[in-house]
Amino acid sequence: MKLLKFLCSILSITVFTFSCSNSDSQPEEVALKEVTHNVIYWEFTPDTGNNTSRLRYEIEFQNPNDVAINGFYRITQNADGFVTTLFSSNKSPCYEIEANSTCTLSFDEEDSHDLGKLNSINLISVEYNIEEK
Repeated sequence: MKLLKFLCSILSITVFTFSCSNSDSQPEEVALKEVTHNVIYWEFTPDTGNNTSRLRYEIEFQNPNDVAINGFYRITQNADGFVTTLFSSNKSPCYEIEANSTCTLSFDEEDSHDLGKLNSINLISVEYNIEEK
């Protein structure tokens, strides 16, 4: 009789243990789609007539995901053979892009020719990397 009670107890504990759901389960992570970009314009004027040069551009980033994202853009340019890359931060425009929406980055600056004159600034690449949470 003791053996029967013992076996019933073991059986009850086993059924109870394996029939409960796992409370530690996490929702499945959905793979995010890459943010795309569109260069609306990139314009360099080597001589504005005011002893300055001017660079202006607009780049639109599109978030195709159903969730808002945070991320960083990287813009690489060639200024008369000198290649530079602009890195954004969490304080930069377009760090946050809402779900299924766009963010436009605008730049417009003139620089004096006092330190030297550039003949060209060409866009090499634009990238946007989503920050992992």
